[in-house]
Amino acid sequence: YLDPAFFLGGRMRLDKESAARAIEEKVAKPLAMDVVQAAWGIHEIVNENMANAARVHCVERGKDPRVYPLFAFGGAGPVHAVRVAEILRVPSVICPLGAGVQSALGLLCAPLAFDLVRSHFGSLDEADWDAVNALLREMAEEGERMLLAAGVARKDIHRERSCEMRYAGQGHEVRVPLPEEPLKAEDLLANFEAVYQQLYGRISPDVPVETLNWRMTVRGPRPNVRMKPVGELQPLGAALKGHRPAYFPEAKGYVSTPVYDRYELCAGHSFVGPAILEERECTVVVGPRATVSVDGYANVVIEL
Repeated sequence: YLDPAFFLGGRMRLDKESAARAIEEKVAKPLAMDVVQAAWGIHEIVNENMANAARVHCVERGKDPRVYPLFAFGGAGPVHAVRVAEILRVPSVICPLGAGVQSALGLLCAPLAFDLVRSHFGSLDEADWDAVNALLREMAEEGERMLLAAGVARKDIHRERSCEMRYAGQGHEVRVPLPEEPLKAEDLLANFEAVYQQLYGRISPDVPVETLNWRMTVRGPRPNVRMKPVGELQPLGAALKGHRPAYFPEAKGYVSTPVYDRYELCAGHSFVGPAILEERECTVVVGPRATVSVDGYANVVIEL
């Protein structure tokens, strides 16, 4: 699926022959299969692992993945997204422009913030509220000093307080938002039970609750980020870079597949897979049964 000469926009060349030799020696020969079968088997295992992780994530939150689109980001995410969506029976995939650097974009678009934490273990029923309030004030003042030094106006500073809590004897904890001062054990218990009920579907009212870590997040204002709409519709042929063979099991082999320059795709473009969409940091792979459209902000929307 990847063009060895266009990885990182051509700045880093992939050694296709060495990759084939490695798969042949380490996987194909021991399993008595050819290199293509072995490579596709590796690809399928990765898809299944990603789908299983997504499924567990949804189930833990009581959500049905079949009613949500799958958001594909990261350097490898768009390569696997359509197959993962098929496994999960997700109806569509959304792949933003610059998917390979979405984490970096998110960092640049996030408000300036500092997270501070102090450990103060104890039973909720026996908490030393004077000591806890002193810790929270100390963290709030420290975070405020750092934001002010970074140029954030005092009026734009926001604070979020939380505590990591658990039932006595548990090996993990949950983060619970703190009510406004003065802190009271009954208020923290109510917040803890609400969070625990949402995460795990039940509570244990007769088990004592422990507090472990007290947290303070101080943040500045959210940057005003406006995504630039893509330009006017141009002929789809202007985005076509050419064709190259790509493996699709539906065809039981390689298929001559159109390759599109992602940066030349415009709002209103639509076509049917199979297709490969290339940009500098990622490659989008569209299977034969999928349809592709581009929205006004250059998101590629793949319907399955």
